[in-house]
Amino acid sequence: MLRVSWRGKLGFIFVWLVAAAASLGAQLPGGSAAGKAMKNPVARTAVSIKAGESLFQKNCVFCHGPQGLGDGKLAPKGVHPANLTDETWVRGASDGEIHEVILNGAGPDFKMRGVKGRLSETDIWNLVNYVRTLAKTPSPLPKPSTTQNAY
Repeated sequence: MLRVSWRGKLGFIFVWLVAAAASLGAQLPGGSAAGKAMKNPVARTAVSIKAGESLFQKNCVFCHGPQGLGDGKLAPKGVHPANLTDETWVRGASDGEIHEVILNGAGPDFKMRGVKGRLSETDIWNLVNYVRTLAKTPSPLPKPSTTQNAY
């Protein structure tokens, strides 16, 4: 009969609790109501998109590939990163849902880890704005308002 010390049991419980807590924040297939309700506070401007592209090249290209096709050369074996250029967004297609995937990762098995604690909120929203441009038919930049100051 296998005997496990109380420390072993406590260690197992701790690991299980950490894993369970981490999965609560992850974006699961089907999207999320909270993500859908989020509004992107960073305007989709050329400056934001350029900043997002730079972040993508530093953080995402290894798995998603240079054009976001999901063909990155350093993706772990057996992992199939999302094609960010097609119409299939299994974890939700709103800006907020994309933000949640970038922030918390793609659950339930975390083949994509989130950037929580590594990138700022503004950086994450810049990534969202850049990812939007990867679509085969990207949504156009909003037209400048005549009432806004152009900087």
